[in-house]
Amino acid sequence: MNDPNIKNIKFLHSGLLSPVKKWGAKWSLWAVHLVTSCCGVELAHTYASGYDAERWGTLNFGMMRQTNLIIVEGTISKKMAKALRMTWEQMPDPKFVIVMGACGLEGGLFWNSYHIVKPSEIVPVDYFVPGCPPTPEGLMRGILALQKKIESGEAKATAKYQPVRLEEVLEIKEVKERKPPKSPVKIAEKPEIKIEPRDVEWEFGKSFVDELNQKLAGAGEAFITDVNRVYIRTTKERFLEVAEKLSEDFDHVKSVNVIDVIHEDKFIVEYTVSSYSSKELMPVLVTISAEIPRSNPRFPSVIDIWPSADYQEREMYDFFGVWFENNPAMGEKFLIAPEVETPLRKDFKIPQPNYVLGGESE
Repeated sequence: MNDPNIKNIKFLHSGLLSPVKKWGAKWSLWAVHLVTSCCGVELAHTYASGYDAERWGTLNFGMMRQTNLIIVEGTISKKMAKALRMTWEQMPDPKFVIVMGACGLEGGLFWNSYHIVKPSEIVPVDYFVPGCPPTPEGLMRGILALQKKIESGEAKATAKYQPVRLEEVLEIKEVKERKPPKSPVKIAEKPEIKIEPRDVEWEFGKSFVDELNQKLAGAGEAFITDVNRVYIRTTKERFLEVAEKLSEDFDHVKSVNVIDVIHEDKFIVEYTVSSYSSKELMPVLVTISAEIPRSNPRFPSVIDIWPSADYQEREMYDFFGVWFENNPAMGEKFLIAPEVETPLRKDFKIPQPNYVLGGESE
């Protein structure tokens, strides 16, 4: 009874009201609207007027607490996995899961990426709809299969494939040993990280940067990189001083970024801030940067100045191992079930594909 799939079906098939419960669940599969990837286009196609999946007793709905079905539309990243699990846990029983798309089955074209999670490792899946992209007919077939499972209590595959040996199909009498290709190895010059001032037609920006440099008083150097784009170089020691002065006009952090410059043994930490409170400054994005050594990646947290930086600092800690001092979440994993440490550091090797030739199908 620990398996939620078995538990849900046993509930529907138990008691005097079993026929009513089965009938009600079968014809009211309301799918929570959880778009995660490009498969969402196919789901929209399925429920649009051309196919009209609603005629089969299923309907997309916006609130997870009033739904009993999740259709996972393709890719689930480690960050999105937490949202998937939380959504599933808030749904009332009995509830069901359909995964559509190659990315949801085995990772698809992202199969060896650092950030992909299989939905079946996060929630109990009832049916998989393969394809890249899967078709509306395929998704409807999965929904009908789930309805049959609810009615009969037994899960059955809707397609079976006959295992074959390729050499027999092609009538190849002699199979020569072949080795899989190796990934090409190229030696490239070390990239140069250059962020320099640009001469652009932005009158407000020129006066704004002059005022900004006066306000910073040597704590950092501000310059224009494009229209509505300002860059400030400072140091780790003076970063909070610069942030305090900027917070007078800029009220939130839009993004936190870390650049791994492995050949110079350093990280470049960037915070991009903007303003919701000043109409004149709303289009302007200001990026503040400082360098820290890779061997001791510690950086002052700005959450006391800009609370919106919190979850982004936690992401950068997971991805690069940068420890943001005074952020209480350091040492905890923000992403769900990461199988590798600091996956975005350039010293982490992405797995290479494995090839199997001439194997027997089971």
